Amino acid sequence: MTEDPTEPAVQVTEWPFYWLTRAGVAYADAMTSALQGTGLDMPSWRVVMVLRDAEWMSVSEIAALSNSKLAAMTKTVQRMKADALVETRESSADRRVTEVTLTQTGRHAAAVGNQAASRVAHRAFYHMSDRDQQQLSALLANVVQNLR
Repeated sequence: MTEDPTEPAVQVTEWPFYWLTRAGVAYADAMTSALQGTGLDMPSWRVVMVLRDAEWMSVSEIAALSNSKLAAMTKTVQRMKADALVETRESSADRRVTEVTLTQTGRHAAAVGNQAASRVAHRAFYHMSDRDQQQLSALLANVVQNLR
């Protein structure tokens, strides 16, 4: 298969980025639906997923790990703070940095969100072996590394 999507012989459904885009949209749609009634939306779910194993993390670290723009993540954290899902503090090392942690309410929301995400993951990877899932992750990580 040629890597150039402009080649006439390449069908759109043969192009990997077609499937990456389709998978991303299908995942976002499935997660949005699964998160209904949990008190979380996709941006806040990304925050609780990133923070679930961390005591405190900066907004910029959360943005990087959740594949979000810093400005959008700042707004998400502010909204989550107003909803009592997170607490914030000024970094002791750098006063310009805001650090974030989950509240008990946020931890509960994370558990509920995890259940929703688990259902989506089971649907997405149905009939895929653990090896296939690991290979898919490795291939996608390689694509990301190549593009950076």
